[in-house]
Amino acid sequence: MKTYLLPNKFKTIGICMLVPFAVFCTLILFGIIDFDMEWIDEAAMLGLLVSCCFVALSKEKDEDEMTGQIRMRSFVWSFWGTAIILALGIIFIHGFNFLYFAFAALFLIFILFIVKFNLEMYKVRRESR
Repeated sequence: MKTYLLPNKFKTIGICMLVPFAVFCTLILFGIIDFDMEWIDEAAMLGLLVSCCFVALSKEKDEDEMTGQIRMRSFVWSFWGTAIILALGIIFIHGFNFLYFAFAALFLIFILFIVKFNLEMYKVRRESR
């Protein structure tokens, strides 16, 4: 079976990139940092997207069929979670605040997947000791 995952070393690179880009995007989102140059905001969002992709789509060191099953279940869980949160946001958030919500929701599926997948892998590794 062909896998389309990145090599494991991309996960480490992605984590190193994720922290500063997530902090930077959060500061921009809440208006703590404001730039006159629009490209800085776009570069921060692009960096966050790339780092999320690196973390979410990299192989584990011990990738096997069970890891693939956990990965698939985590993806489906994060997809449904994102869909429910988006639906609630569309219903209850209006006006300019919806733009802030939409910005954060762009990365929600990645964040939910990364959290769910790593929690499940932690449980499996803890039980196998």
